[in-house]
Amino acid sequence: MEQSKDQHLNELDEHFKPYGTIAFIVILIFLAIMVWFSVYNLQLERH
Repeated sequence: MEQSKDQHLNELDEHFKPYGTIAFIVILIFLAIMVWFSVYNLQLERH
């Protein structure tokens, strides 16, 4: 019985995908791009 529990946990680990972390990183990259382009646009307007 203990072995089947470990096997079940191993199967869960194999199929685990951290969707929350992936979404957080994508949003963070998007925000960084937005900040970069806003500063870039500000510099273009001043020149």
